[in-house]
Order: sequence, then C-alpha cells, then structure tokens
Amino acid sequence: MVLLGSFAIIIIIIIIIIIIIIIIVIIIIIIIIIIIIITTTTIITTTTIIIIIIIIIIIIIIIIIDIDIPLP
Repeated sequence: MVLLGSFAIIIIIIIIIIIIIIIIVIIIIIIIIIIIIITTTTIITTTTIIIIIIIIIIIIIIIIIDIDIPLP
C-alpha cells in the first residue's frame, strides 16, 4: 500500500510538471505568434515559422520521452 501511494505521488508530480511545461510552451507560442505579427517582412516570418515548428516538434518529443520513462 505504501508503494502504491508513493507511485501515485510520483505520477501526480509528473502530471503537474507536464501541465506546467505545456502552459510554458503555449505562452512561448503566443509570444512568437505576436512577434511574427509585429514583423512584416516575409523572409523573417518564414524562417521563424520553420524554427518554431522545429522547436515544437523537439518539445513534443521531449514530453513524450518524459512521460514514457518515469511511469512504473
């Protein structure tokens, strides 16, 4: 019973961390979108969009890896 309790606490902590990461990612995406709207030149926006897509993919991969490893 004690082991199950500790696993539950670990899982809850992991879920909270994931939620915080998702909130941070959403805030970063919103900030980047605002920056894209402010910048009018197409060259800058296209490169930033490509960079954003790459960053989002990396973050998603990291989140998936983080979810898979700690769960008992």
